[in-house]
Amino acid sequence: MRLARELMGLGEAIHGGDVERKILERLSKVFTDAKKVEVKTKFWEIRREEVYLNGERVRGALMPYTSGCVKGKVGKEIKVVRIPSHPFELSQPEGYEGLVIVDSNLRRISLLKPSPVAFFVDREVEGYVELCGEAELRETTSYNLETTLKEGEDYIVVGAHVDHWLTGFHDNLFSVELALSLRPRLRNHGFKLVFFSSEEGPKCCTGSLQHPKEDTFAMISLDALFPDRVVFSSTPDLWELSSFFKVKRVEMPTPFSDHFPYVMEGHPAMVLYNDDLIPLYHSDADLPVEGDEEYFLKLKASLERAIEFLDSRDREYLDRKFFLYSGLKERKGAIVPKGLTSVFKRA
Repeated sequence: MRLARELMGLGEAIHGGDVERKILERLSKVFTDAKKVEVKTKFWEIRREEVYLNGERVRGALMPYTSGCVKGKVGKEIKVVRIPSHPFELSQPEGYEGLVIVDSNLRRISLLKPSPVAFFVDREVEGYVELCGEAELRETTSYNLETTLKEGEDYIVVGAHVDHWLTGFHDNLFSVELALSLRPRLRNHGFKLVFFSSEEGPKCCTGSLQHPKEDTFAMISLDALFPDRVVFSSTPDLWELSSFFKVKRVEMPTPFSDHFPYVMEGHPAMVLYNDDLIPLYHSDADLPVEGDEEYFLKLKASLERAIEFLDSRDREYLDRKFFLYSGLKERKGAIVPKGLTSVFKRA
């Protein structure tokens, strides 16, 4: 896990920003023949991030993509809430000038609207509050980094995003190092690794949305992995691969990772993640934990076996399974998002 720790030391890698580029540059030194695929994206530049409680400055994390400065009393100008059981359940209140979310850690969780200005704090909040967040979401370009480890007529693609909020060890630097370590023995299909820009952001998966997919046999995304099991989230034609892993559950593809643009284009695709990470999700406490090394080695072995098994299949076999499960005759557009998961599109 030396590389993941090294990359974490570069700091917060906001999509489209300098730290994201530094990570990609570091990876390009591992694969000197890697190809850069330009990505049009957005960078959220934070210029000011300050919270004062009753005149005392305290630690706070500005919520993407809010900004503004406000002063006032709790319950009047300022609304204070506690983090819900799932961060995606956060919503912005009406009738307040500022929002403070209380948790044991600082986090960055994207909200649907840019106002009111919102902060995470890691302490109780009462009395008089001053919030000031100055940030700008601006257009920029970044790139995905693609390397081919085995040539083929089509490819098994393993991908991991390099951008991350705050410390980002498990989401997603652990996955980056895991992808780098994979060396399955394949006979029938080629093998590529892709390191994506801008999975986080105002819109999920900007990097993978723009990545060429024409020669894909199947895609595997590694995202937010945490000891010691996985959620196996995939198109149904890949569900049999779940037998290679210690699984929390098997589900239809979540829309919130870099496999999903491949799903929408009609490719077999999956993501391995673990929502046991939720207490640390997008927080400054997403740091190395006991059990990471053992989990890494077990996942590497499981992934290589699963990929080698997948290599023994052809597209006709996967299509037959997909159409059997879906009752449909076309793959592209057959699966659509529904909340945190997805469903088959019905006529």
